[in-house]
Amino acid sequence: MKRAFARSNDSLTALYEFAEDILEAGDVVDAARFAVHLALEELFVNMVKYNPDTKGDIDVEVTVEDKVTVTLTEYGAAEFDVTVPKNVDTNASLEERTPGGLGVYLIQNLTDSLDYQYSDGRSRVIFTKESGI
Repeated sequence: MKRAFARSNDSLTALYEFAEDILEAGDVVDAARFAVHLALEELFVNMVKYNPDTKGDIDVEVTVEDKVTVTLTEYGAAEFDVTVPKNVDTNASLEERTPGGLGVYLIQNLTDSLDYQYSDGRSRVIFTKESGI
């Protein structure tokens, strides 16, 4: 199922409900649902935050088959490859840490696969998570 969401953090509730309806209908286990929601929210918020001059909606597609596949697509965006490994020292104290990168690091470690495609201003992130069915 696919739907366009306004490029705003005000869309997060509708985005959560959209994904949850699909995950619930697909009998996706709670642990996988949590990971999908967290990754989806982090990616969406990053698109909103780091592409403030982009005006169009963000297209979100969620499918459940043998696994959950989520695709986020935005147009007129700057290139930002979320698959590039992030060197985050999770054992460092708060004082030793540099802000940024933790959300992408979490996505890279929560999802089963993560893919990024960029062409002519179209940015697309695709991730999968085993559904646990």
